[in-house]
Amino acid sequence: MPTVKYKAATDKTIKNIRIPGNITDEGMTYEVTEIAEEAFKNNKSIEKVVIEENVKIVGRNAFYGCVNLKSVTIPNSAEVIGKNSFYGCKALSKLYIADGVTEVGDGAFEKCNKLTKITIGKRVKKIGKNAFFGCKNLKTITIKSTKLTKKSFGKNAFKGISKKATITVPKKQYKNYKKWLKATGLSKGVKIKKK
Repeated sequence: MPTVKYKAATDKTIKNIRIPGNITDEGMTYEVTEIAEEAFKNNKSIEKVVIEENVKIVGRNAFYGCVNLKSVTIPNSAEVIGKNSFYGCKALSKLYIADGVTEVGDGAFEKCNKLTKITIGKRVKKIGKNAFFGCKNLKTITIKSTKLTKKSFGKNAFKGISKKATITVPKKQYKNYKKWLKATGLSKGVKIKKK
């Protein structure tokens, strides 16, 4: 089946966006595998995004500056959350990074001020620099992946999160993750515990 990128909705006032896994145009069905770079950049109307299965890449700056975006559903088919893709989405409060995702790009969720809780899925191999920088209310982080290495954690990836945050990591990676996470700019009050 041929593939396409999802560019953007033509209606700039729509509040709820559904990115389909497939689209049909003139009798031909296409698999939607990517949300294009800057597809919804600075759209102030969007409040909810549901990304359906088949989408593998959330492009660079795709939802950058969508200040009213409160809810995002990322499917298991997603593999890459691009650089600055949700930068400055100030209303976003909870996030589950699906188990299919292998990379969270640089600045992907930077300055998402209302973000309080995130779960990072089992296959993540890279958390880019500044990925969650400045998420000052981020208090609960669960990392399921055991595939991260010292180089996987980008500089300042978690700098500026809540000083009262708790990060839960897999038991078998506790010692390494604790050391590597502290090097990402965590405040002294942040607790790292094993699951």
